Amino acid sequence: MSVTSISQANKLILWGKAAGRCEYDGCNKSLYIDGLTKYEFNQAYIAHILADEPGGPRGDAVLSPKLKNDLSNLMLMCDEHHRLIDKVDVAGHPAPRLQKMKHDHEARIELLTSIRIDKRSHVIFYGAKIGEHGTPLTTSEAYAALLPNRYPAQTRPIELGLKNTSWQDRTPEYWLIENQNLEALFRQKVATLKGNDEVQHFSIFGLAPQPLLIRLGTLLSDIYPADVYQRHREPSTWNWQQEAETKEILLLEPKQRIGIPVLKVSLSATVTDQRIHDTLSDKSCIWTITIDNPNNDFLKTRELLTQFRMICRRAFDRIKAAHGEKSQIHVCPAMPVSAAVELGRVWMPKADLPLIIYDQNQATGGFTKVMEISNSNRGDSGDAGSQSEQGGIC
Repeated sequence: MSVTSISQANKLILWGKAAGRCEYDGCNKSLYIDGLTKYEFNQAYIAHILADEPGGPRGDAVLSPKLKNDLSNLMLMCDEHHRLIDKVDVAGHPAPRLQKMKHDHEARIELLTSIRIDKRSHVIFYGAKIGEHGTPLTTSEAYAALLPNRYPAQTRPIELGLKNTSWQDRTPEYWLIENQNLEALFRQKVATLKGNDEVQHFSIFGLAPQPLLIRLGTLLSDIYPADVYQRHREPSTWNWQQEAETKEILLLEPKQRIGIPVLKVSLSATVTDQRIHDTLSDKSCIWTITIDNPNNDFLKTRELLTQFRMICRRAFDRIKAAHGEKSQIHVCPAMPVSAAVELGRVWMPKADLPLIIYDQNQATGGFTKVMEISNSNRGDSGDAGSQSEQGGIC
């Protein structure tokens, strides 16, 4: 134990910097409440990085007297870790290691507590079965991705996915049930918050077949202030990357504007025109959103997602101008999950042409029509009916 009388002012400042928690790496134990009885009392120890005497743990003949009451040399600790660094494993806890623990802990506390109250966001999870695979959405990874720009409004996310479904995405029943469930849960859990909750921002994390993510996007639309996140493969994280290879997202317009308008989104994989013709007909008029060398992990930055939104907006406008207001846009998607949600959010039910969405599934032989989206089935909290009522699922 220290023999130094640490000033009351420095004790209070250290408590504030550490937020009343143990600063040992990975501990973070609350030092003002008993974990078992919940009785509140001070359990903290103030430890010296360099001992207050030259003969103490990590002591120094010159620095120990100078730093014995210096905040930079003090750490807030629980009893176990105070004993560990000063008695049990002194050699395993040199000064640089403890200094890094202190710095990292206090920097994290500063980051978390500096976020303003208006930065809270409702976190939405949407997971639906993709083939035989489940949806690995984890709260810890998602919440970490919000920082430092946002922080969660609730301890648990809003979950919209249908759990334990036995239906496969190669069956019509799957699309009908998943769509009905998505609409119902959206009205119940999300639409009721719009205008009624003090937090009016949403953070979207989705892992589901692309048609359902597009549908989720149309339910959100631009009416809901939202950030949409992308699951990256390398590195494996939901965090948007600060630096990435520059990509230009292109809208390739057809030379002839005759035939069925098709919007081919070829971003995460290459989609050939022949696949479209095999699905629809040789009379298809194909508009393409693509990049050089499509791949499933190119969408690394928020800026690229914003660029994609702008291209989608242009595509909807150009297709309507070319094909007339009585047409429908057939959408054949191969794109990242965040792009699918944003395509739906950009689509405006009163201004844009209805969408007919296709799903790529080897089990059904390629692209298969799975749903229709129009202004009559937008699924908001107002007077719109479900797609099953409107005949929207094919």
